[in-house]
Amino acid sequence: MTLRLLIAMLAVSPLALAANLGALRADEVALWAAPVEGRAVFDEHRADAAMNPASTMKLVTAWAALNRLGPGYRWRSELKSNAVQENGVLRGDLYWIGRGDPRFDSARLTELLRQLRLRGVQRIDGQLLLDKRAFSRISSADGFDGDAERVFSVPPDTHLSNLKVAWLRYFYEQGRPQVVLDPPLPAFRLDNRLQPGGAASCGDVREHAAVSISGNSIRVSGKLPPACDGTASYVNVLDNDGYAGQSFAAIWQMLGGEGPRGIAQGSTPPDARQLVRLDSEPLPQALNDINKYSNNTMARSVWLTLGAENPHSGDTVADAQLAVRSLLLERGIAAEPLQLENGAGLSRRERISARQLGAILLDAARGPYAAEFIASLPLASEDGTLRRRFAELGPRLRLKTGTLGDTRALAGYWQAPSGQRLAIVALLNSARAAQLQGALDALVGDVVERYAAQLQRQP
Repeated sequence: MTLRLLIAMLAVSPLALAANLGALRADEVALWAAPVEGRAVFDEHRADAAMNPASTMKLVTAWAALNRLGPGYRWRSELKSNAVQENGVLRGDLYWIGRGDPRFDSARLTELLRQLRLRGVQRIDGQLLLDKRAFSRISSADGFDGDAERVFSVPPDTHLSNLKVAWLRYFYEQGRPQVVLDPPLPAFRLDNRLQPGGAASCGDVREHAAVSISGNSIRVSGKLPPACDGTASYVNVLDNDGYAGQSFAAIWQMLGGEGPRGIAQGSTPPDARQLVRLDSEPLPQALNDINKYSNNTMARSVWLTLGAENPHSGDTVADAQLAVRSLLLERGIAAEPLQLENGAGLSRRERISARQLGAILLDAARGPYAAEFIASLPLASEDGTLRRRFAELGPRLRLKTGTLGDTRALAGYWQAPSGQRLAIVALLNSARAAQLQGALDALVGDVVERYAAQLQRQP
């Protein structure tokens, strides 16, 4: 008689079956799993240990945002002025009020300025002033200087556009490789030293095109294969205010506008009238980008928005933390051992337990915004950060991934053909984490297999 059969006959809790840790040491990993439609825990191992969750912390931010902001929440960008407008000239300063829209890009800025042109403004005879009061301060993400080439660590900002990235777009014209800067950024000169030739295929265009930046010159050199036509790579060349101002100037000129005379920061005066307002797409669109592709900058923007829209102390970061902790209290979820820094998991300090994150997953799946929350998670073997993982389980498995140098993490749901769902959290903190991703995947697979077997045994 097998152990599994004996357990089935005696109706012993599946917790009696220890998780198969495989190559994982017991002190490296924390595990928790429970059915969404049930009340008992299915499996756990060190479930109360404080662990670095890496990007699975984004699930906490997404859950809090849906509950505190609502799925209909939109970020509003505005242009205001108290200057006189006559004969197509705005005779004074223009105020751009930014609120940290995480998906704001060149297309949105173009629409904002197109509407300004439709109001009859052709020349801005004053400065462009950035009103940045929505965020009193930006939460930290310290300790990643050495990871600059491996993690996307652009900080959030009230006027973040295109994630502060300028694209080098490559193409061929009359047999010669060309490159353009998108957006054009008037302060920079593009020095194209590319030569035709090279490999038969393109692969990663950065292997063929070397980019160097000196002052206001961006030099691109190398041998560009014709197969690289239509590819792109990004450069990070300006601070947030500089990028916003340069993007504004480039697009405004493209639309036939003149000015402004300069760019600075400034608070919108009380008597300023609204010239243009533009609302973002609803919150779930941002959450899909954040969770499927693990975008740190966008997650941090949502986190700060929680503080900005739920003001208590006036400190955006402290108010964001309070928004999460008060929600935990309302839902009866333990407040410890949660430690928050920026809500994105791009942190050496953030901590959570597998049980605490699991309780949040259960609350999310049982709540009114379950569809929006679950839809934001990557589908195994199909999209996002799970596109090449868990092929044997397929899209019935939806998991948010987490990756740092010493951390690998998985958290989400598996849905049985019968519709029953299992919430799963697996957190690995170890100096050898990079070598153990396969073992962590196997651990999650083992939990799903055992849960599926239990469902089959049920009458």
